[in-house]
Amino acid sequence: MMRCFLVVVSTPYLDSAYRIFSILNARGLDLSLSDFLKSEVIGAIAPSQQEKYTKIWETEEEDLGREKFQELFAHIRMIERKAKPRKTTLKEFREDILPKIEPQKFIDEVLKPYSDALDIIKTANYQSDKDAETINSLLRWLNQIDNFDWVPPAILYFSINSQTPGKLKQFFTDLERLAAGLFILRADINERIGRYAKLLIAIQVNLDLYALESPLQLTPEEINRIIKTLDGDLYILKRIRQYVLLPLDSTLSQGEASSDYSVITVEHVLPQNPSKGSKWLQWFPNEVERIQYLHRIGNLALLSRNKNAEAQNYDFGKKKEKYFAGKKGISPFVLTTQVLQQSEWTPAVIKQRQEDCLQSLKKIWRL
Repeated sequence: MMRCFLVVVSTPYLDSAYRIFSILNARGLDLSLSDFLKSEVIGAIAPSQQEKYTKIWETEEEDLGREKFQELFAHIRMIERKAKPRKTTLKEFREDILPKIEPQKFIDEVLKPYSDALDIIKTANYQSDKDAETINSLLRWLNQIDNFDWVPPAILYFSINSQTPGKLKQFFTDLERLAAGLFILRADINERIGRYAKLLIAIQVNLDLYALESPLQLTPEEINRIIKTLDGDLYILKRIRQYVLLPLDSTLSQGEASSDYSVITVEHVLPQNPSKGSKWLQWFPNEVERIQYLHRIGNLALLSRNKNAEAQNYDFGKKKEKYFAGKKGISPFVLTTQVLQQSEWTPAVIKQRQEDCLQSLKKIWRL
């Protein structure tokens, strides 16, 4: 005979119930933050309107997907609170966000427009008869940054100006510049959150976002530090080197280059450990000078495949043929095609290429 036992666990607070449920529910689909908030928000709406708003809520969740819909509430929290969490997200919503807005307005004026904005931002699928290609390109670059702290101001600005592509183009051009700058400088989470909190305030109070003192704009000190980083040993900065080189390559190809490859690697032209008696050591007899050029942009190229370790130390002519050239003798990357066009790889060649690349990057990000 089968018996079923019902165990009741009681807690005086909803956020405690959330934690207990998350711990006890080892199987099945976990109850998420959005599930708790849905119950609370919809439950506070008049019964005659609950079906309508339940459908809106569930449609937004289905369109975004469960994971992104859960992420949405973290972005809403940041937009509303403009600071790092000081309580559980559930508690902040219940105590600091939901009491300030009627439940219908929360769904109509916050949940739905912010969800629609996040969907377009994450998929880079803005539709317009003007500037859509540029805006979507900027969104694709932003989505390659290794943090999502830029997303709340992107959501807020987009939700306000979704029908004005000119404004979106200008804003996302500068947001990508700011996010890329903070990324290159490896700004920590506190610095990023503080900066984007100021930007959220500036958007909400309608300040001039393009004034020199705007939080959307890089400061002169930040610009100088970014240039110094770009002019240094970029290769050893593993987390940012590809993000710097791909926009550079795209610009050099006049926007025609594609980063749609399953594998992209950043490679040295002058190898890290040239063989004795090689042409490399004739061109770079001084080890100190060789190391000075080794990891800089001027000595780097892109490959659309896994590197072949055996080919890395080939002399320049053979390395171009076996390592940098594609199947048809060319490369999909302009940065690599530049290497293939050279007959020798001397300090003078790297120095000139370094200066050319740095000038291009300065133009890309207005440094």
